[in-house]
Amino acid sequence: MKVRVLFVDDNAELLDIARILFQQTDPNLELVVALSVKDALGIMEKEEFDIIISDYLMPDATGLDFLEALRCAGDEIGFIMWTGHSREEVVIKALNLGADYYVLKGTDIREQFKAIHDIIGKVIDAKYQLKEQIAPKGIPSNVASEFIHRLSHDLTGILQNIMGYTTLLEEDFNKSYIQGIVRMVAKLSDRVKEAVMEIDEERLILK
Repeated sequence: MKVRVLFVDDNAELLDIARILFQQTDPNLELVVALSVKDALGIMEKEEFDIIISDYLMPDATGLDFLEALRCAGDEIGFIMWTGHSREEVVIKALNLGADYYVLKGTDIREQFKAIHDIIGKVIDAKYQLKEQIAPKGIPSNVASEFIHRLSHDLTGILQNIMGYTTLLEEDFNKSYIQGIVRMVAKLSDRVKEAVMEIDEERLILK
């Protein structure tokens, strides 16, 4: 499965190294880079990503500003803050804003990228499991309720017509009454078949 990563850092050389190391580590990982928060937001308007890796201190805004903008917009994309800043208040704010991980930059770049690759896998797995947990199960109750009421209304109307024709038959035999009953029974059968198809094909919607 392809995993699309947006890496945001104002260090162009680091981004080049990241491309090489990520390709060597995992060919299924697709890396897109941005040199600023503004560039990153522009890219995200056109493309979709599975996870973001962001530096903290950049010329136009901080990684915290970036993260806060995403969360305020309701975007729950995976977010890894990777930075040389270890101030406790920055770490706490990042986690409070919804960062999935906070990683301090070290001297062994290759080992750090291996560690980040493992973190990416954990974040993606966690997001996938969360989606599975909150995914709607079965038919929503409001849709099912509305469907039952519409079906009940339709069938009741058809049955009333059948009873009406039957009453007329008791009073005065007429071939047209028989034909009417046949039409109503056929209509009833068709409505039931349509209801079954709506359920089987998951086409239940509020109208």
